[in-house]
Amino acid sequence: MARFDDFMKSFNRVIYVDGTSGNDASGNGTETLPYKTISKAVASVTGDNTFIYIMTEGIYTETRLTSILNANFAITIGTIAVKDKSKRVILNLASTTSGTFVMNKINTIIGLILQRSPGGDTRVFEYFFDPSTINLSFRNCVFDNKPFAPTDTIMFAGNSSGARVVKLEYINCSIVPNFTQAARGTFISCALTKNFTNDSSNLQTSFDNNFNTLTETVVHGVYNGEFAWGNYFYNKLLISSNGKCFAVIPKKVSDVTAIPKMTNNAAPSGLAFSRGALGVNEAYLAFNQTDENEGYCSTSSSGGVGFLGYKFTSPKIISKYAVRNGTLNSYKRLPRNWTFEGSNDSTNGFDGTWEVLDRQSKQIWSTPATDKSFEIDNFKAFNMYRLNWTANNGATDFTSVGELKMFELLSVPTLIEMSDNNESSFQKYGMNFDSALNLSNRLIKRIDIQSSNISFGAGKTFVHTIDMARDRVNSITLK
Repeated sequence: MARFDDFMKSFNRVIYVDGTSGNDASGNGTETLPYKTISKAVASVTGDNTFIYIMTEGIYTETRLTSILNANFAITIGTIAVKDKSKRVILNLASTTSGTFVMNKINTIIGLILQRSPGGDTRVFEYFFDPSTINLSFRNCVFDNKPFAPTDTIMFAGNSSGARVVKLEYINCSIVPNFTQAARGTFISCALTKNFTNDSSNLQTSFDNNFNTLTETVVHGVYNGEFAWGNYFYNKLLISSNGKCFAVIPKKVSDVTAIPKMTNNAAPSGLAFSRGALGVNEAYLAFNQTDENEGYCSTSSSGGVGFLGYKFTSPKIISKYAVRNGTLNSYKRLPRNWTFEGSNDSTNGFDGTWEVLDRQSKQIWSTPATDKSFEIDNFKAFNMYRLNWTANNGATDFTSVGELKMFELLSVPTLIEMSDNNESSFQKYGMNFDSALNLSNRLIKRIDIQSSNISFGAGKTFVHTIDMARDRVNSITLK
């Protein structure tokens, strides 16, 4: 299933779940040491574009749907059913949420069979109370009527529409319970026992025990569409110019901060530094990987001027950083305008030569304990980095930073050049079709591939010509 493996490689990180042999206590989420539960895998996510792969069939029981949703990072949960339609991965939900759940990033669920026990609100699979924020996509999922069938709607989004829906979509899903209404959400090419939507792209039908529709269908339900069960397909893209084909491999950045969990300014390693501190709110509190009231605080009456940084024991290439606020809503004390800088000759943050790597302005926060992440075009190693701000959001007493994270570059962006455009080249080197191709980034490495593989004949090639002599093209998006 090389094509599904390619899909997995499009993510920054893959976390494995095995309900049979996995272990939440001793596992680490790798393929050889997987976690046992989905909720443990979700709790271990530390960055966007993470794929949680449920690698074995079986029943996975969770308290409620929100137990497997991530509030702060974009994740995708996929199952073995997409590779092998004979497999069944069942998510058994014991209850429904009894409070607010805010999803700051989109969560996508692919290939799950969702079931309900009669606990909690029996009308729905999940209840998002006011003032929840929903950012959720179900792709090729089954909403089952066993062992208990909810009666009202799939997801209920707040009393009197009090929950904010950024995205709530069901694409190629098989919906077996006899619901009374669609409530909120978008249904696309779904197969329904009862047609509770006005969307003509859906199909009203009945199902057999394997969730096959009993009405002929072409583009409806879990066995159809992009993530059809057991029939996964993948689209690839190559660029052709002057008789040669090219592919661009984007840079890869770690999703875990390169700074160790600091217990004081000099331990366990490196050095946390700042332009002064307010009492015990020293620099290391921005690197202790703990959400606190405010974390690091600058000196009294320092207002909106200061800096905060970390010295590594050896130079590192930092290609992404994140600024996180504390748990209090002291939003006026957070940095607003700053530069992110690197140095190889500073000893204390004050001296030496500093190179500006990124500039930001008018940055505001509206929710506590929230990351603001910034990718930077940096391929130079520095042993010291600092956040140097010239204004906060209006406080005159001091500035606070909950956490400052720095993410190391793992691999540089690469240009691959090849002489053939046969199917083997597409499968091995082709770029993903489902995201924009950025042509304006620097390419640090070049690989020349010489091959003469024959075409396998399992796919189709479509050619589109772009006149780049007339206009500069910075980005290509294909749909």
